[in-house]
Amino acid sequence: MDCYIYFKAGAALEEKVIAAEKSLQQLVLARLGIRGKLQRRPELANDLHTWMEVYANVPDDFSAQLEILVQQTGLTELQYSERRTEYFLDVDVCA
Repeated sequence: MDCYIYFKAGAALEEKVIAAEKSLQQLVLARLGIRGKLQRRPELANDLHTWMEVYANVPDDFSAQLEILVQQTGLTELQYSERRTEYFLDVDVCA
């Protein structure tokens, strides 16, 4: 199962968001053994960037574990919108 989390943050906070995300990604890798990926939409909307965290092959309790780590980074104070989490499963269409 893969996890996708998106949120919005002010464009002026871009460097701070990147620093907090770097911290988060290091914690996730060190504590959970999962390498995440950070993406951002190329365009602004109302002076806000939309950010996306992507985590592949996560365990069922990933959301709860991740929330604990997010609180350690200060990322939530930088966000304009709440974090929205979605999960997707791979579907084998070649079988």
